[in-house]
Amino acid sequence: MNIKVFPLFATIAAITLAAAPMAAFSQPKFAEELNLTTDQQTQLERIRDNKHSQIEQILTPQQREQFQELQGQRQRHREGMRALNLTEAQRNQMREIHQSAREQMQNVLTEEQREQMRQMRENRRGQRGMGRPNQAQ
Repeated sequence: MNIKVFPLFATIAAITLAAAPMAAFSQPKFAEELNLTTDQQTQLERIRDNKHSQIEQILTPQQREQFQELQGQRQRHREGMRALNLTEAQRNQMREIHQSAREQMQNVLTEEQREQMRQMRENRRGQRGMGRPNQAQ
């Protein structure tokens, strides 16, 4: 039984990690650090909203309700995604939606902003496992 569940968790983890860079665009701190223009922020918000709309279209009504509750619950997001019990087809569609949105978002950024984003992502990855950085500094 555990062997059958492992691919499901691995897929959900991959989807969640793929979405992580996009989540950064929705946070004011990142918008400020990347020095996003108002136009860029608007475009990124539109892409994010479109992504959520597309995801909701592939979900059952019950999954849709759970997904909507997950929005804004960053710490519980991964657990909640597991609870959606997505079919293989839904996982594949979700992966495609995330990939498309990520590419669209990257196209909104300048080359310098894309490089900054890569560095910020690498810094976050380096901090995993070492505890949360002291935010009171």
